[in-house]
Amino acid sequence: MLELMQANAPIVSAAASLGTLCIWAVYLQIFVGGHRRQVKPMLVINHGEGRALNAHCLVTNMSREPVHIQSVVAKVMAGGTTYTAYITDAEDIRRSGVDTGWQRMTRQGPLQPGTMADMGTFDCIIEYAEVNAIEAGEHLAEKLDSIAESIEITILGIYGSEDLLIGATRKFEVTKSASGSGIRASEALTRQITQRRERKRLLKEMNEQL
Repeated sequence: MLELMQANAPIVSAAASLGTLCIWAVYLQIFVGGHRRQVKPMLVINHGEGRALNAHCLVTNMSREPVHIQSVVAKVMAGGTTYTAYITDAEDIRRSGVDTGWQRMTRQGPLQPGTMADMGTFDCIIEYAEVNAIEAGEHLAEKLDSIAESIEITILGIYGSEDLLIGATRKFEVTKSASGSGIRASEALTRQITQRRERKRLLKEMNEQL
């Protein structure tokens, strides 16, 4: 047996080296995967204070580092038409008369890890989109909040060394009942915008609004 091992020593040594290399490759993959998960930006979009249209749209930064919110986009779908509003300047919050300090002026700003920002109420966001549509010359036969079918909120921000905007989006259905309109999330989780092509498209759209 010993003689056989000695005769095949180069093969055994090569196999041992290959096995060691495979083990280190697995460890490296685990390390890199864990590091990517830790540094990956993540924003969570949710609603708070009930499920009526006056519920608040909340954004939480679950990333490891701060995120600077650069732009907030609301898309209201109604009757086959999409009404888009860039609500970053918080005009709806100012109209509501609620005193919220610097957040009354803008939705831009840094969001620290584990902290939450209030994007305003869903009914104010719908009203914002309606005002924008009217100013753009679009004709609305009814109030937008009465015919709205869904609201999609997209948050765009700057994170660490990322060379493009990071983003997250979530869609909420507008429900109708005898007690009034309400909202319900269309999906369980917030979708993180990670594809480079989509991020470039959103950056281009945002630049056109400057």
